[in-house]
Amino acid sequence: MVDAIYLAQSSDTTPSVIEKKNVEFEQSGLIHSKVAGRFEIIQELPKSADSFNEMFDYADVYGIIKLAYIDSAHKISATKSNETKRASSVGGEIGFSTAEYKGIRANITAYISQNLNFLNHENLNEDFLTAEQKSFIYLAEANLEYANEMVQAKVGRLKVETPFANSDDIRLAPNTFEGVWMNVDYTSQIHSQMMYLNRWAGYDSQDEESLSSQNQFKKLVNEESFGMLGVSLTYEFAKNSELSFWYNYIDDMASIAYAELVGIYFIEGDAVHIDYGIQASHAEELNDSNVAGDVFGAMGIIHYKGAFVGGAYNISLSDAGKYTTNGFGGGPNYTSLDEATISAISQARASYQNEESLSSNNNAEAFRIGAGYEFDTQSFEGLVIEAVYGELYNDSGKIKESDLILSYDFSQRWNLQATYTNYKSSCEKNTFDRTLVKLNYSF
Repeated sequence: MVDAIYLAQSSDTTPSVIEKKNVEFEQSGLIHSKVAGRFEIIQELPKSADSFNEMFDYADVYGIIKLAYIDSAHKISATKSNETKRASSVGGEIGFSTAEYKGIRANITAYISQNLNFLNHENLNEDFLTAEQKSFIYLAEANLEYANEMVQAKVGRLKVETPFANSDDIRLAPNTFEGVWMNVDYTSQIHSQMMYLNRWAGYDSQDEESLSSQNQFKKLVNEESFGMLGVSLTYEFAKNSELSFWYNYIDDMASIAYAELVGIYFIEGDAVHIDYGIQASHAEELNDSNVAGDVFGAMGIIHYKGAFVGGAYNISLSDAGKYTTNGFGGGPNYTSLDEATISAISQARASYQNEESLSSNNNAEAFRIGAGYEFDTQSFEGLVIEAVYGELYNDSGKIKESDLILSYDFSQRWNLQATYTNYKSSCEKNTFDRTLVKLNYSF
């Protein structure tokens, strides 16, 4: 976790920035994707300007250049096919932030994906492209930001990380939202987030029925819905440990309450510790959306020096024809895998029940186990290798998924991510293998 970037103003017209990064504890990989700190707000104090014009004179350019390759029979639509689909693309995120003037600054970021035609086959995987199988560039983030010692706020197009609305950066275009977001630090241990979100874009936002693309901002639920209101309260009761409560009202979909106790218990410094978590959510449907039910879960990860092993369990409880949801992004549930989630199997079962007019309940269970090693030797520092296996099942059948993940931060700017996924679903009668590789350069 990065505490802050502190500012010092020199006597000439150019501000000097002194960066002080105090990393308390940081963990990488899929197994650690649901541990403490994933919703934490990191405040970075920007360069300071003495006038409106100086805001732009001192603007900073930043970005991530991504080179990506995917080989898979699967795509975003529900069409099941055993045809191998491949794609290569170069893109990423490029933007700039102005300096701060009276607590206000502006941020603009474009998301880009350009199809590398000379590397691609005719049978093209659509994951990096629009619904028309074209390259894209769009303004994903464009917001005004205000910050002081207690409050951080943004309005416009922005990225948020919450249980039921998050970036879920799994391809080239993370999810971003249109709306208003605010974080309030009441004390060093107690803070809350408040938000109103109306539209979104990104990989998860695609809709096969309307053929809307990931680069197009669209309403969260439907054209009549005013969007999503959310509020949270978090208490950090110990180092890297917190208790939080979230409430979301999603018009024409559901009201969702979510509570979580998550943290790290240190046994022998950072070398020997246990990640733990307990979660519960309750959704009540709105306007006959069929989104309703409860999800409960627990997880634990044991670490000994660079090695770690862990497991997680979720149970989803809904009435017949009802289902639980991930919201707008990857969702909060501990058993989520690279592809499969308990909310997805819950929704698939509910659709089948509605079609067949069945009267049984719609309950589902899932577990996930995994192990990995984080190298800390000088030759391989920044390398993390993981193997994860999970099963999800209900009355319709079972999903089995195996994931192999490699993440390598081989410098402060370069990062390599590679994931192999084997997915088998008896309830959907769908099986596929997927290889995804991304090389990232940050500046």
